[in-house]
Amino acid sequence: MCDMAFAGPGMIPASFASVPVPLDRQRLLARLVDRLPAIQPEADGVVSLTVALPPLPISSSPLHLPDIWSWTRPSDGLALIGLGTALQREFPGPAELATALRRLVWHHQNSDDGNGQPVAFLGHGFGGDDPSGLPGGLLRIPRLLLRHQPDGSEMIFSHAGNGDPDTIRQSWLDAADRLLLALQTPIPSLSENVLVRISENPQADVFKRRVRAVTSAIAAGRVEKVVLSRRVVVAGSRPFIPARLAAALIEQHPTCAIFTAAFGSRILVAASPERLVACQDRRVESYALAGTARCDSDDPFLGGRLLCSAKDRHEHRLVVGWIEEALSGLCETLDVPAEPRRMALGKLQHLWTPISGVLRPGATLLEAATRLHPTPAVAGLPLAAARALLDELGETRSGWYTGAMGWIDRSGDGELAVVLRCALLNGYLAELSAGGGIVAASQAEAEFAETELKLQTMLDALLVA
Repeated sequence: MCDMAFAGPGMIPASFASVPVPLDRQRLLARLVDRLPAIQPEADGVVSLTVALPPLPISSSPLHLPDIWSWTRPSDGLALIGLGTALQREFPGPAELATALRRLVWHHQNSDDGNGQPVAFLGHGFGGDDPSGLPGGLLRIPRLLLRHQPDGSEMIFSHAGNGDPDTIRQSWLDAADRLLLALQTPIPSLSENVLVRISENPQADVFKRRVRAVTSAIAAGRVEKVVLSRRVVVAGSRPFIPARLAAALIEQHPTCAIFTAAFGSRILVAASPERLVACQDRRVESYALAGTARCDSDDPFLGGRLLCSAKDRHEHRLVVGWIEEALSGLCETLDVPAEPRRMALGKLQHLWTPISGVLRPGATLLEAATRLHPTPAVAGLPLAAARALLDELGETRSGWYTGAMGWIDRSGDGELAVVLRCALLNGYLAELSAGGGIVAASQAEAEFAETELKLQTMLDALLVA
């Protein structure tokens, strides 16, 4: 079972260093040939088998393969890299995802030295139709999962439905060879990408009118907070390389959850600071992350001003109170710090309160995720009124922006992060989104500037992608 450190910013482990270390592919393949048996498939479900490996030198996710999904939290030393598909199901939204996972028949066995639980990736959008065309929700069990931690690595092989045992085993060995070969292949060195902004939705003047409409609705008592967003499409001077983007994000934001999802020619890449919910052995944690300011080494008092900002603290308290209420019915104990901390991420800093507790017997990670999404940090309060106002204003969310993505193992442990600081790559094109929480004290110009600052995090990374 994966260790899951519920901690703040930390150092990036040596295993995620930017310079690759040679990997003995032939020795690892020989180990797999020796330890990977032919299994009897189960017509009614999924069969998974875990094989232990020595620690592997992983520098980044090998995203030049077209069917990779991955999850990396470098400060925890955790990487999950999934190749191919044993089982994939699409759903209208997150509620159906939870139901499907409960009904899934999932058999698992270990080799003589493996003991790790198999893992499924899952994700969903904000809700409603996604203009990018991504499914509302998706569950994916990879054919091959590489789980890497500082003290060791495992390969977990999965198959769904009928099949010939020897053919299944050979397909697993072929997948392992592809993945190991890809891990050996260095990320190409290329010139800096030149970016051209080709579309914005909404335009600046429309966004500012929406901010004023929301503050008017707040003054009228209709809502307390509404989160507005903007979507920008940029074109590069050459095709974007997802592996280069992921590597840049790992280096720049090692405390974030950096994850990728492949949808044919399109690749979603994100570096999210916001943990929607994580669970290990009934211990659960969620982040309240609301209230934003820029970071500037020439102005050491910015952090203090953020902590003292009445507008930002009010916005933050709304999120903290909502998460506390959402989790209290599921938890035996709940720890809610009285004061927020600062989370610094590159050019941005946020007010941050990690809320943790112990789930009641029978309560689950996905039950908590369903209660928590969407939080006021990405939607508003009251939730129904905020979403109704977003619909009236014509706001749409694309490319799973402000949805959630993560992983869950067969025992029910796992983590989901809110899809933020993200780019949906498609050849020369990249779609980015950013937003901000509008409260009574919000000013249209300042809110627009905040979205530009948030977009810049990904724009900077795209220059080297």
